[in-house]
Amino acid sequence: MIFRCIVHLVVFISAVTLSQQSTPPPEQCDFDSPAIKSMKPSFGGIDGFYNIAKGISDGLQNTPNSKTYNDLNNLIFRGGAVTYDQVITDMVVNQIGAIIFWSVGFVFVLAALVLGIATCIWQCCYSCVPKETSIRSEITGYVYAFLLFTVFSFTLTGLILFNVAESNLIDSVDDGMVYTNQISGDLNNVISNGGNQINCEVTETTTQTFTNMRTLIGGYSSNVVDGTQNEVGVTAVNNFDNVDFANKNQATEVAANALKASLANVHSNDQTCMSNKKTLEDQFQTVTVTLQSLTNIANEVRTSPDLIAINTQIDTIKNQIQKQADNASGSINTTQAQINDSMSSITNMLDNVQQTINSVINSLKSAHRDLVGSSAYSALKIGVRLVVTIPACIGCCFCILAFVAVVVSLRKQDGLAIKLSSAVLSAFYSTITISIILLLFSSLAFVLGWFTSAMCVPIFEDDNYQLFHLMNQTIAPVNGVGSPDVINIGNVLESCNDPSMTLYTAINGSTVISADSITSQLNLDQYRDQADDQIMQQQNLSFPMDPAWKQFITDLNTNTQAAKQAPLTSCGDNDAVDKYNAYIQTLDISNTKSEEFYNNMQTLSDQSPKTTTIAKQQNDNYFNSGDLQINQSISTLMTNLQTKVFMCRPLVDIYNNGGFVMCEQFGKPIQGLWAAIGLAGLFLFFLSILLLLTFRWLKTHSKETAGSGKDNLYGTDGTRKLGDQKKSKSSEEHSSPPASTKITEPL
Repeated sequence: MIFRCIVHLVVFISAVTLSQQSTPPPEQCDFDSPAIKSMKPSFGGIDGFYNIAKGISDGLQNTPNSKTYNDLNNLIFRGGAVTYDQVITDMVVNQIGAIIFWSVGFVFVLAALVLGIATCIWQCCYSCVPKETSIRSEITGYVYAFLLFTVFSFTLTGLILFNVAESNLIDSVDDGMVYTNQISGDLNNVISNGGNQINCEVTETTTQTFTNMRTLIGGYSSNVVDGTQNEVGVTAVNNFDNVDFANKNQATEVAANALKASLANVHSNDQTCMSNKKTLEDQFQTVTVTLQSLTNIANEVRTSPDLIAINTQIDTIKNQIQKQADNASGSINTTQAQINDSMSSITNMLDNVQQTINSVINSLKSAHRDLVGSSAYSALKIGVRLVVTIPACIGCCFCILAFVAVVVSLRKQDGLAIKLSSAVLSAFYSTITISIILLLFSSLAFVLGWFTSAMCVPIFEDDNYQLFHLMNQTIAPVNGVGSPDVINIGNVLESCNDPSMTLYTAINGSTVISADSITSQLNLDQYRDQADDQIMQQQNLSFPMDPAWKQFITDLNTNTQAAKQAPLTSCGDNDAVDKYNAYIQTLDISNTKSEEFYNNMQTLSDQSPKTTTIAKQQNDNYFNSGDLQINQSISTLMTNLQTKVFMCRPLVDIYNNGGFVMCEQFGKPIQGLWAAIGLAGLFLFFLSILLLLTFRWLKTHSKETAGSGKDNLYGTDGTRKLGDQKKSKSSEEHSSPPASTKITEPL
């Protein structure tokens, strides 16, 4: 279930990235990934034995066929499409190599049965004892003693390994919830952390970007129209203060009259004074008329039909642009709402995943509590240990018994050695039975190891993720338009082995969501184009200018320059000089304001026929400026999704930890169980053969005790016939030889 949650998470995150939009860099978002501690177990010195057993079991697994992969894919991603029985059949029953290896155990069981039955029949119909004239070899005794010691060592080793393996397995079962809680805690932490990163990145980005866009849209029409008015010249004409202009001109007229009166009192004979005086007196009338005319023109322009028509046209353009701005604002609000809904769905999906995990964990806790607290579990632990340990210990005792018998017999073949030989024969039958029991238990335990390897090899121990390369998940396209996006789980796992890989990059998120798709979803260009169409539908107007206006400006400027060149300092009249300076100051102001007024009208006259073109260009420039801001935000979001948001290596670490728990924390002790029991059972089978051989060797006399008078009691093969034994006993009762010469017959 944990593995299934991990795979579902990989697919689910594609939907997470799928539903996002825009971005400025949200520096306050925490992009740190949680550290996942490795759960790879260490069993100390027994690890080597576990690895051998696991290597044998894993090596027997065939590469699953396409049907197996498809069934497993259906089981993980399409619950109910196949049953667990089908998958188990595919992944376990079809493993020919494992079945053959498993059958070897039954071959030894059958061999042990045959050996026991054959020996029993042989003993019943014939004596297992060699004929009394046979002379044994002491070297054979030493060989048997060495073999007995070797068999004892391996049997005892198997017994010890079994008890260690069972203890490790029991500890793993007892601590099962510790491992489960760690994996589920890590998975919840990674999901929560990754979801928070995505939520923070997208929320910060969209909030800031859409706030900027609303500000942009809010001033859209005003900014475009203001830019158009400025470039056309309407703003300058509208903003020109004709009242102030009239006041300035009036002040100039007053100054001119004052200077004129002062000049009437100047009677200097200085030629320069007289010339400058005449220049000034000649222009007073012209300047006064010109200023009055310009004042009237300024007042007339303010209310002229041409200017009113141009202002009306500008207002119309502004209204059209504002209409499109309102539409764009509505689109932005809709997009923002969609993003909020998407974020809510993401949060709900995260909550659902975590609730599913928590539900599984709670179920496991309940099941684990019921298991470890049940009397059946306690009885099973003790029962399995006793069923294996007691027979194995008995077998070891038989081995010691036979070893002692051989050693005693080598020293002296007396009554004790002969009595021990009978015990060795009894031990043979018991050992046969024990070896059969242990071999059957080993075969049963191997089924568990077989099943573990069948799951672990293709799922957790394939560095190429061959199984997952056959597993594809589809993500529905944005807005339901286009083909579904396909995510290959194997490629995702391979990519996420890179510590710097983000989930967005691992699933090739650009096929799911990209800058182009976000821009296309916003589709603000349509509002720009619609505004352009509305602008270009307006008629271009003109602002004609009277040629006389230019002459007024020229005359005023000429008189101003001439007045500046006619100072009265040479006249020696201070009042005239003061009045002159006042006149020049006001005249220069009137001249400057008049030029400003005329230039404003000239600009309006030149640009008014281009009003629609200018407005369209202003509209495009403003939209392009907004697009630039949006694209920069989107680019930042894409960069962060590709390099910072939700590093996916922790998912692989959790996946690996799942493999460590299943295949090593539980799997290795399971593999050790069948191997240890099988080791003890196999060597006890060899011990049974060795016990039979030892029994015959113990019954073979040394040179000092070998008999020579009863050859007729044995067949040609050296074994005594059962019927002849009875005749021999009867004849010996009637003719008892002297005790000093009688040879004791072994039984």
